Amino acid sequence: MASRIAHKTRLFLRSPRILGISQWVPVRYKSSSSSKRWTAAQASDPFVKAAKADSYRARSSYKLIELDKKYDLIRPKDEGVIVDCGSAPGGWCQVLARLAQVKRGNDSSKGLAVAVDLLPMLPIAGVQFIQGDFTDASIKRRLSEAIGDRRVKLVLSDMAPAFSGHHTTDHARSMNLCENVMAFADEFLSSGGSLVCKYFMGGDENELRAELRKRFARVLSEKPDSSRKRSSERYFVCIDKKPDIG
Repeated sequence: MASRIAHKTRLFLRSPRILGISQWVPVRYKSSSSSKRWTAAQASDPFVKAAKADSYRARSSYKLIELDKKYDLIRPKDEGVIVDCGSAPGGWCQVLARLAQVKRGNDSSKGLAVAVDLLPMLPIAGVQFIQGDFTDASIKRRLSEAIGDRRVKLVLSDMAPAFSGHHTTDHARSMNLCENVMAFADEFLSSGGSLVCKYFMGGDENELRAELRKRFARVLSEKPDSSRKRSSERYFVCIDKKPDIG
């Protein structure tokens, strides 16, 4: 319900994700020329239109589709667990469910997606959702129970910080968020697994890249075609986690 209201009226913004999880706080806007331009841009955005036609909850679904097509992140014979951090409203989880069915078939023993977010998320077949902060010890215990004795072969994060409008502050929040996801991958991701993490450019991403290269055999930076051109967002795609990390 909240996501529908936010989509129609833009009364919600993401709050600062100091702990690496999104939450929504009410913010009232006055009508402005910028909001009108945003509405017009949304109406003409081909990925917004495609998301509606394909019944995806967010245009961001196509970013994961592009990344999977290039890097084969979800593999047919891979029975590992996929964890989506900051999953609401569920656009990436929808992609996971559909690709897993196509690549792995209907046998549930061949894979499991676990999603976590502070926000509630409507159910998606094949995805187990846990509401809470993925950095919290109690939520980690619930994640461990959901994963069981399976190996985590892919960790995803499409999270973004709240934007203050101050570039240095926003970039620092983005890096803090990425560091939380990296620490999560240190703990949960199995050797040989992959990590996809969104970040926003600003300078310090080079230090983060260096830390990721200590952990993975390959670290690449991608900006999918479905990412808005004016956005500074990019994705670190980290392949083949090295052993003895975490």
